[in-house]
Amino acid sequence: MQAKSAVPFNTLLKTLIVVSSPSLLVLAVFSLTGALDFNYFIYGYIAAMVISAAFVFPFLSNISALTHYVNDLALDKRVHSPQLSILSNVGELSGALNRLQRSWENKRQEMETVITEREILVDTLPDILIMTNDDKMIVRTNRAARNIFGQNLAHRYLYDIIPNDALMNAITSVVEDLHGQAIEFHLDGAVIKDFLAIIERFPIPSEGGISIVITLTDITQQKRIQHMRADFVANASHEIRTPLASIIGFIETLRGPAKDDEIARDEFLKVMAEQAERMSKLVNDLLSLSKIEMNAHAAPTSKVDLLRIIRNEKQNFEWACKQKNVTIKLKLNENLPPTRGDDEELAQVVRNLVGNAIKYTNPESEVVLTARLTSTLPDDPIFRGFSRAICFSVEDHGEGIAPQHIPRLTERFYRVDTARTRKVGGTGLGLSIVKHVLNRHHGVMTIDSEVGKGSTFNVYLPVYADMVPQLSGALLEQRK
Repeated sequence: MQAKSAVPFNTLLKTLIVVSSPSLLVLAVFSLTGALDFNYFIYGYIAAMVISAAFVFPFLSNISALTHYVNDLALDKRVHSPQLSILSNVGELSGALNRLQRSWENKRQEMETVITEREILVDTLPDILIMTNDDKMIVRTNRAARNIFGQNLAHRYLYDIIPNDALMNAITSVVEDLHGQAIEFHLDGAVIKDFLAIIERFPIPSEGGISIVITLTDITQQKRIQHMRADFVANASHEIRTPLASIIGFIETLRGPAKDDEIARDEFLKVMAEQAERMSKLVNDLLSLSKIEMNAHAAPTSKVDLLRIIRNEKQNFEWACKQKNVTIKLKLNENLPPTRGDDEELAQVVRNLVGNAIKYTNPESEVVLTARLTSTLPDDPIFRGFSRAICFSVEDHGEGIAPQHIPRLTERFYRVDTARTRKVGGTGLGLSIVKHVLNRHHGVMTIDSEVGKGSTFNVYLPVYADMVPQLSGALLEQRK
């Protein structure tokens, strides 16, 4: 297809005058010397203009098409190289234009790929990225920022999104001093958050107005873990220090005023033995908790028979039941399938729950242990993808637990009644151990309690398809 483009008349006329000027000069000389009649001079110049136009017009048309093509490339438009009827024969210009077109398209595609990759990279960064101008107006954000602070953040002032004076002052300092800063700040709201902000000056001038780059890392969980560790150390130190102080005090008394008092010595030794036993239990629970946490991310794969564990642990509590005149009643579905787990850790779960039930139930009452297969699963993301679970329940008839205490029962050293817990020999770590064991086993514990009537602790463990290739629906018990 031949390139066509409009040629302005003024341009055409000027070009024709320039091109035909040699012919005009020759005809003028002939006319002045008398060799050419004036009329023929006029006819000859007109003929020269017409013949020149026949050659000049296509040339100018090609030049105009080439000019438009180059302008379109400069404007980053997608255009095809023109097919030049005249200029194509000048130094293989058409071939050069085709090569330029291909090269330009390749560069365009490379640039689009780089831009797309950078866009994806910025959007997939786990940290929050916010870019502002010097006036602290948001220019650009990534997906993490939009997920936390909402959509349509551009062209809004940062303080409207993150109302924190410490962050604003740090940004002002970076704008004025051109030196990056890193600060931690606390953001109040419906959900309290802690962030680490790294503020840097944008390295190159930006046509979009970006001058400040702010990276926010959510350190809420890290702060919470630090507080939990600090509380844990303080609580553990207190729990160990208390019986240790009692033992030291009794020893000093036995070596001094009660040196020859046999009655006091027997009484003190009894209390010392109780305190030493309490310390031993606490240390053992701490070691168990530490061991479970070390293996928290390694899910067990062995087959475990939960019914066997329940029966074994029931026998181990016979003496404790006689001491309090409590009866353990079993309601077990004998057709329970095996589950994946660690035998000793699941035994700890049963042991802690049954032990707590015996400690806190009323004398001369029953503790009911139930194991059943159920399709009524707890509302927890862990059980997405599962259709059945083994439910192990421990029901006591004690004083019950007030609703405000239930969410915190699995915290380390949390006690509803500190004096009563210590009196019955609790360490405050039993339910925390249960929680960590179940986390490793992809299980869940729920608590139902009513003050004055008792409590029921329900443990749900998933049923895996490869453990039960053909599981009959008839094995499912009726839902409560």
